[in-house]
Amino acid sequence: MGPRFTARRALLGLPLAASACGFEPMLAPRGDSAGVPNDERLRQEIAAVRVANIPDRIGQVMRRNLERRFEGSRPGTPARYELQAGLAISTEPLGFRRDGLATRVRYNASGPWALATLDAPPQVLARGAPRTLDAYNIPDLQFFAADTSRADMENRIVAELADRIFFEVVAALRARLGT
Repeated sequence: MGPRFTARRALLGLPLAASACGFEPMLAPRGDSAGVPNDERLRQEIAAVRVANIPDRIGQVMRRNLERRFEGSRPGTPARYELQAGLAISTEPLGFRRDGLATRVRYNASGPWALATLDAPPQVLARGAPRTLDAYNIPDLQFFAADTSRADMENRIVAELADRIFFEVVAALRARLGT
């Protein structure tokens, strides 16, 4: 009972400790000097981002993930920014059978992006290139299982990169607003 009790106390004190060091949630309401909440302006800016086309099927899946994050909360907001994102994937075999065939493959993925205004000429506001990696197994003579495992791994990579791009763009927009 003693070790669990102290672990619970430590978990309960974690938010208090995080707030003491200056941590605050990215989309949390904060007021400016007049007391007007800035989160509403930030949410309007986030909804004004449009995602440009990304080539290939996996790129279209990533574009759809990004569109859901940016436009999902406020559909119909006029566009003011364009997010140009890409997807670069390299593969690397990790595990091998005795006959030399690969049994595990790792994907190294990066998602370079640039946020620009829709003005003429466009002004680039921020850039980034988050990276992630994941792997899948290739079981012996289980081709459907290998394809399913690869597709699941690609979906995880796309979701992870979309999350990272979203939070980097939100941080750039927040800095632009001065909040």
